[in-house]
Amino acid sequence: MAGRKFLAAAALIALNLFVLEAATRLWFAWKLGPRTLAYGTRWHRNEAAGKPYDAAKDSWGWSVQAHHNDVGSFKAYDPTSAGYSKYFPGEQKFTESPDRTEKWPVRINNHGFRGADFDAEKAPGTFRILTLGASSTFGYHDRDQETYPVLLQADLQKVAPAGLRVEVINFAIPHAMTDNVIAMLFGEGFALKPDLVTYYEGANDAAVIEPREGGERSAGFRERLASWSMLAALVNSVAPPAGAEESDVAWWWSDDLAARRSAHFNGNLRRLAEACRERGIDVVLATQQFQSTLLSPEERRGVSYADEVAMLRGKVARGELGPSDGRVGDVSVDALVFKVRATGADPIAVRDLAGLTAPRAMLVHARLMDQLRGWAAAPGSPVGFADVVHALDSRRDLMVNWVHLDGAANAIVARTLAAAIEPRMAAAVAARPALAPAGAPG
Repeated sequence: MAGRKFLAAAALIALNLFVLEAATRLWFAWKLGPRTLAYGTRWHRNEAAGKPYDAAKDSWGWSVQAHHNDVGSFKAYDPTSAGYSKYFPGEQKFTESPDRTEKWPVRINNHGFRGADFDAEKAPGTFRILTLGASSTFGYHDRDQETYPVLLQADLQKVAPAGLRVEVINFAIPHAMTDNVIAMLFGEGFALKPDLVTYYEGANDAAVIEPREGGERSAGFRERLASWSMLAALVNSVAPPAGAEESDVAWWWSDDLAARRSAHFNGNLRRLAEACRERGIDVVLATQQFQSTLLSPEERRGVSYADEVAMLRGKVARGELGPSDGRVGDVSVDALVFKVRATGADPIAVRDLAGLTAPRAMLVHARLMDQLRGWAAAPGSPVGFADVVHALDSRRDLMVNWVHLDGAANAIVARTLAAAIEPRMAAAVAARPALAPAGAPG
């Protein structure tokens, strides 16, 4: 008898939980859209079929932020990610205009990258460049003809020896970190036999939150439950585990994390440069502009990158900025985690997104850039160096958001890279007869 009562009670509790879960999903489906009904499943972000999004059926599928042609264990903004992701060849994608009022078409080529189609086999008399990076190289909020790889090709073609064809391939995918870029370079880039590669990124490496203890990130029972139960996710957002967030946020803002991220980033770039050197490929590394979003475009125009970093450090020292309240801007960490989970807006680790405040990431980013400049710009450095931070310092009002640029700013990036590449391209043509234009003395 007691056993039957226990089973009846358990069944009643399970039924009530099922009804509450269903009611929660129905409520948020009404508020956020029907996709929420599939919360916790791979259909939540329409990933089940392993094919491009159907933009007619999925409200997020049109965005260039959605790319699921994964190679290896790709997990965006995750320090354990060893693979990479790109687009399906010919996939239809759009990006938003800087004011978010229009959707501009983005051309995805025959290799799943942005830009014109290209042949894997490099044509004779061609100087091929791969521009490595992430969304700011890919060109968020830019038309196809406004990305800096397109402008760089035009700038270099003007100064190239007569008969030499310059080919710049936009080899960047949004959300990529140095680990992902290197995986893609080894997986597909080296086979294209580039003569030179450039690298312009740093924000994604700066944004990553590594576990304090290192190694794989481990999720507690409540977090695992919240990953498939919307009711549990809602409860977590209202009543988070006591003390957990304050500890996490303090780590996100710590000097130890910044130093660890900088060592990892610059170690990867040295590894990239060495791998290219072994294959006879030249390298040009660039610093990347960044802004905290605390200043208006008008205010930014008179404030350099270094000035803004100093401003942020002062705010942290005075207790005006930092981890003390466990919030991201005006939103609690847990509320932001729930929002990202519920909408399925982007396939990234929600805990990492919660830690991604532009001011925090900028302080880490400054560490990355200072260390990069220290070795890449040093006399006798084996790599070329382009100081894009310095080149854009007087026009930071052209930044669309924390790291992305409009077409005019991309033109400055292209000119800065072209100035670093031009003498190296001339030297390569002089030293390698296979690159010499047809009819040139060899």
